Amino acid sequence: MKTPVLEAERLLLRPFCEADAQRVFDCWESDSEVARYMFWSSHNDVEKTRQWAAFEVSQIPSDQWYRWAVVLKATGELIGTGLVYYEEEYHLFEIGYNFGKEYWGYGYATETMEVTVDFAKNVLKVKELVGRYAKENPASGRVMEKLGFRYSREIPYEANEGKHRYDGVECRLKF
Repeated sequence: MKTPVLEAERLLLRPFCEADAQRVFDCWESDSEVARYMFWSSHNDVEKTRQWAAFEVSQIPSDQWYRWAVVLKATGELIGTGLVYYEEEYHLFEIGYNFGKEYWGYGYATETMEVTVDFAKNVLKVKELVGRYAKENPASGRVMEKLGFRYSREIPYEANEGKHRYDGVECRLKF
């Protein structure tokens, strides 16, 4: 199923396009603080972000990968990303999100993931979702809690392509 456009109160979630690469690089991909707890590493070259954007565009028709560019309705500004994808390790769909640092603390992650979770439940018809976060990133844990995810277990949490390890938490949401 092609990644659809989703709408939240203040946000529009749309598939990425390759023209988004520069904004993605400027807003979050080049920021090591945004990448601190992410599975990926920050980019020091916009060409890496262009390759990432090309990959995301190639995944738009996938039935196992749904990533959205999160855009402010009021301004059309691209501020972050939301994702639900099939994680082989768990044999479940997993959620993910990140936003440019200047957009932290406004509830955009929760708002993005509310419509993403609704999509997973009502369109993909999943019965359970998984989410993971580093304990040192309690803001991400609060997002999951607001969405109804519940603690499952403690896990090792690798960030930056395995370069950093943290104590982590696995959460699950059952429908």
